[in-house]
Amino acid sequence: MSPFKGPSYAEALATLHQLCFSGAWSVDTFQKILALPTTFAFGDEKGFVLCSDLGDDLEILTLAVHPKCRRQGVAFSLLRTLQDFAVQHNKKKIFLEVNETNNPAITLYLKADFIQTGRRQNYYHEGQKVFDALCFCWEKKTSD
Repeated sequence: MSPFKGPSYAEALATLHQLCFSGAWSVDTFQKILALPTTFAFGDEKGFVLCSDLGDDLEILTLAVHPKCRRQGVAFSLLRTLQDFAVQHNKKKIFLEVNETNNPAITLYLKADFIQTGRRQNYYHEGQKVFDALCFCWEKKTSD
């Protein structure tokens, strides 16, 4: 799977994102993000991971898997693809934030060798409710 870039993917990503999240990003938001030279995604109609290249590191902006394709290894495969990309392109770390209540995602990240590195208080706002973000990091293993 090779990365794809550019705003031409915005509508497809926004449509899938809308199926996955109550606070989904709009097509316009995806167009703006994908127009940035540092932003790219991996995925297909089952799911995608959208990332930002931070130079030495990567940041996962969002990861979405079609509801009908969940619990089939799609998200894990996307993370492994991104980790392989990081190794091939000399990226040292991958960062992400996740809602503290998103237990399936937290379990996924731990399974994919991410470690929790912090917490951002009151980061997510969903209606009247406010939740913390858990910060996770995956670090490329260095050969001894």
